[in-house]
Amino acid sequence: MYMRLVRIKAKRDALSSLVAFYETKVISTLERVHGCRYAGLMQSTHHNDEGLSLTLWDVQADAEAYQRSGVFASLLNESKPFLLESSEYQIRLSKDLTLEYVAVPEEPVVSAMLVSAGSSANARRNQTSGARWLRTVALKIRPGKMDEFKQLYIDEVIPMLREVKGCRYIYLTENPEKPNELISITSWEREQDALRYEQNGLFQKILQSQEHLLSDLYRWKREEGKDRVDSVTTSEDVNVEHYVVLAGRDFNQRT
Repeated sequence: MYMRLVRIKAKRDALSSLVAFYETKVISTLERVHGCRYAGLMQSTHHNDEGLSLTLWDVQADAEAYQRSGVFASLLNESKPFLLESSEYQIRLSKDLTLEYVAVPEEPVVSAMLVSAGSSANARRNQTSGARWLRTVALKIRPGKMDEFKQLYIDEVIPMLREVKGCRYIYLTENPEKPNELISITSWEREQDALRYEQNGLFQKILQSQEHLLSDLYRWKREEGKDRVDSVTTSEDVNVEHYVVLAGRDFNQRT
């Protein structure tokens, strides 16, 4: 299986229009694209103007054929009225040596992710389509420990998550451009189910079982003591993000 993540920033006053466009145009288009199994639009709970378009594919070749066909470019062009043109500026010297502000376009960022492991929870079908909440955990793995981490995830993490109330689907993905990084993605029936999982200690238990395989900097921070280093944020941290599913459809039942 293969996953594409498109990170976007939406205009706040255009969010409802973006959702309507996604439901009526994007989903209906992707439903007819060979190999596409799911399409969903998510909004970050930490940054309301940030979101994800997540699609699942049978194989990488199907996703790449979709990219080459021009359909993605066409959909992206049609969605431009709902997206931020720029919210970031850089300062640089002009040719006459005066300072000028240059807008940095807020172009959607596309990530292609290989699904290393996955499972539907409680053996139900169409898990993604019924989910209303998405949770991502970005992990930096020690060099040479990637295969060991994947096996641990398959043998221990997936069986535990399959039994957690409200957990609909579990994915472990890897980005070929970031060889030491993995992203665990879980979908949930409700926000309360995901938060309960975080607060009841099971997430910390899972994280502790993986600790010896995580980056040296992350393990150093843990060893130094929680109270002393939690205020220091680094690129090696375990990064947890939450997203509410605004629109989505599972295409597994199509003929």
